[in-house]
Amino acid sequence: MFMRLAGATGILAGLLLLALGSHEGPRAFAQGGDGKTLIWKEGLSFQVRKAGETDFTDKTQKYGAEIFEDKAINQLVYIDELGALSLGSAAKAGSIGDTVKAPRLFYALEMVVREVGESKFEGGKTRKFGCEVFNDVNAENLVFITEKGYLAVTPTGALKEPAKVQNPEWFHGMELKVRKAGEKEFTDKTAKISLEVYKDPNSNQLIYITDKGAIAIVAAGTTAKPATIKDPVWFYAFESQVRKADEDKFSMTTKKIGAEVYKDENANTLIFVTETGDLAVIPAGTVAKPSPVQDPKLLTGRSFRVRKADEKDFNEKTQKFGAEIYVDPNSGGSKIYLSETGAIAVTK
Repeated sequence: MFMRLAGATGILAGLLLLALGSHEGPRAFAQGGDGKTLIWKEGLSFQVRKAGETDFTDKTQKYGAEIFEDKAINQLVYIDELGALSLGSAAKAGSIGDTVKAPRLFYALEMVVREVGESKFEGGKTRKFGCEVFNDVNAENLVFITEKGYLAVTPTGALKEPAKVQNPEWFHGMELKVRKAGEKEFTDKTAKISLEVYKDPNSNQLIYITDKGAIAIVAAGTTAKPATIKDPVWFYAFESQVRKADEDKFSMTTKKIGAEVYKDENANTLIFVTETGDLAVIPAGTVAKPSPVQDPKLLTGRSFRVRKADEKDFNEKTQKFGAEIYVDPNSGGSKIYLSETGAIAVTK
C-alpha cells in the first residue's frame, strides 16, 4: 500500500501585495518507475491557499504530488496531479524510506502579476497569486507551489523557517512571445505571456511568476534590482515531441510542443517558456546566443502515475502523464524535462 502524507497547516501566512525528437527512445513507466533508473520515492499532498485566504480550512484546496528519483539526470522529479513538474536535489534520496514525513510549511507569499498589455500595477485590479513554501523534510528540498498548482523546487540547504516572513521585492516584469509547434514566424497573432520577477529574501531566490500562476525559481546570489530594466533577448526556439503516458513509440501523431528561450539580462538568466505558458529558469552563465541552433537530442522518455490529493493508493484509475528528457546543446548541454502538459524543468 502506498500512502500519501499531507502538508502541515497552522502557520500564519506572510503576505505581499506581494528539437524535434522523431526517433525512438527508451522509456520507464509508472508508479514505481523501472526500479533502476526511475524510482518512486514518496507521495505528498500540499494545501495551498488562494490570494487573500489567510487561514487553512477544510475548504482549502489541495494538490497531490509524487516524487521520483531519476538516475538518468541524478535529480528528484516532483510532479503533481495537474502534470506540473520541477526538479530537486537527489542528495538525500537514499535516506527516504518507508517512514515518510509530511511536508512542513515554512511560509506563504502573495504576488501580483500584470496581464499582457497592462503597463502599470492597478491596485486591487491587478491579479494576485497565493504561493506556499514547504520544506520536504524527507528529501530536504524547498517546494514553492502556487494556488494554480505550479511547482518550483530547490535544495533547502541551511535555510530555517523564518521567524518573521519578509515580503518579496519586485525586481522587474516582461512580456514574452511564444509560438506554437508549427508556427514558424512571430506575428501579431503570436501568443504572449506576461511575467514578473521578484526576489524572495526569505530564501534568496528569484521568483519568475506568470499571469497564469506558473512559477520558476533560480538562486538570486548577489543579483540586485535593476536601475534600468532591459528587455528580454530572444535566443532560440525548439519543437519537441512528447509521448503520452501509454504511448510507447513516437509517430506522426505524437504531440509536439513549441518553446522559446530568452535571456533575461537583468538577472543573467535563461528563460525557457513553452506554448502552454509553463516556464523554467536557469543561470545563463557565459552561454551566448547560438548560431546555428541545434535540435535538442532525446535522452529518454518517462511515464508517471500521479495520485490526486485525496487518493490514498495507486489503482487502475490513477491518472498518468508522459514526459521526455532532452539534452540541449544550445544551453551548454542542459537537460530539458518536458511533460505532455507543456510543463518544463531544466537542469545543468
